Amino acid sequence: MVHQCQEYRKIIASLPSKLTGRTNEFEQAPNGVPAREGEFPHQVRVGQWFYEDEESAFILRCSGALISDRYVLVSAHCFWALGDNEVSLGRHDYTRNASLPELLVEREDIVLQPGNDEPTKTSYDGFGLVRLAKPVNFTSNIYPACLWTDDAPVEPQHLTVAGFTLGKLVNDTQDTRLAKIRMSRIPNEECAREYANSSRMKEGITDAMLCAKSSVGWRTLCEGDAGLLLQTLDGDSSDVYRVIGVQGKNQQCDQTHDKFFFPRVQKQLDWIESVVWGG
Repeated sequence: MVHQCQEYRKIIASLPSKLTGRTNEFEQAPNGVPAREGEFPHQVRVGQWFYEDEESAFILRCSGALISDRYVLVSAHCFWALGDNEVSLGRHDYTRNASLPELLVEREDIVLQPGNDEPTKTSYDGFGLVRLAKPVNFTSNIYPACLWTDDAPVEPQHLTVAGFTLGKLVNDTQDTRLAKIRMSRIPNEECAREYANSSRMKEGITDAMLCAKSSVGWRTLCEGDAGLLLQTLDGDSSDVYRVIGVQGKNQQCDQTHDKFFFPRVQKQLDWIESVVWGG
């Protein structure tokens, strides 16, 4: 993964009209701030367009992260109900046209982390990998993220979560733009106390998870989008993000929290690399 990340940096540096100004800082209070177009070029939507007469709508299943030219990392729960899902890349608002072009790619295959093939067989969401039907050509607003590895610097305290439903969850609006919120890493014991009475958390918070806190709470979804990405800008580049975790559906349903746990990609790197890069 370290080698792939180095290659991504070289490719991104050579892209024409590269977008600039990505930052871990927030210009406003960190309560579901809309992201700038192109700010998260790896963040994708998984779902399907439906067309009827002159109307169209994109049904959002989950968010995900482009991690190579053929694979997208998602939460495993995204595909517990399989359908003819498509992957939308480069889109800033999942219901409206945007100034930057959208790339829509059909999925070719889905690989779920072992033990996550059925929702009743696991207490905690794992990961899934979507193989795209064709390779993605990287552009200034569509290119992959790196993954957090043992070789990366110590995990930072200040992190960013981004997703297409954050504006609605935090502010209770119908905002469908990609939004971001600032998070701070906290000890896993704090999440353990927060979810101590959850029937879904019989094994507690494990070291395969990372606990993070927001300055504001938001309501967790029962159905629909998940896969909020916990990430940070790569220390060696202001244009590449590292994905640290992907939120699943095992937070308590339809309740407001300010502490959330994220399955850590670092704990599944061997499996991810074996599928994506054959390592």
